[in-house]
Amino acid sequence: MIQVKHLSHSFGRYWALKNISFSLDKGDFLFLTGPSGAGKTTLMRILHGSLPVQRGIASIAGFDLKSLPEKRLYQLRRQVAIVFQDFKILPDETVWDNVALPLQVRGMVPGQVHKRVRAVLRSLRLDNKSWCQCREISGGEQQRVAVARAVVINPKVLLADEPTGNLDKKLSMQLVEVFRQFHLHGTTVVLATHNEELINSLPGAKILCLREGAEAGCNWESAED
Repeated sequence: MIQVKHLSHSFGRYWALKNISFSLDKGDFLFLTGPSGAGKTTLMRILHGSLPVQRGIASIAGFDLKSLPEKRLYQLRRQVAIVFQDFKILPDETVWDNVALPLQVRGMVPGQVHKRVRAVLRSLRLDNKSWCQCREISGGEQQRVAVARAVVINPKVLLADEPTGNLDKKLSMQLVEVFRQFHLHGTTVVLATHNEELINSLPGAKILCLREGAEAGCNWESAED
């Protein structure tokens, strides 16, 4: 589902990624970890097609990212969803409208949209906020809206860049459980986090540690330890 070989990326003279290689099959769950500035967000943006492949090879959900023309990015993003650190939700729209938008863009019939949005909002404890404008809810709730909008399309690959950053421990664990359920149903998940407790909550998950743009050893051997 994801193949990355000898991937490097620079911003001017600064190398944000240095010779990264890994592969994920359908339904794999990967924790991407490392300190701030390690290259996690750069890697996520490349996998979502927001940054070009400069050196190396990267493919995701059947798309060769090095040769994918910009006019086909919309096809990639129907299969690969991302939760951004800065949410990118529409503050003047309701929670419901934000989550329904990607389904409406795809031309889904209203009855199916209603069913899918209602189920996702319930799973993320947002059903009581459905008709609130997003500017009226808390930062943690906005973060969950961003997650709901990503998962509502049932993507083949779900990328999540520090999705628990504004959440308390209880909500963080609930959110990881939502990701786990998608993973169990065959979605490939890549979740960037600093939180070792979250990583240890999912035995069997794969781990990729980055430091200064390069693959590095972690302080623990696997999520099972």
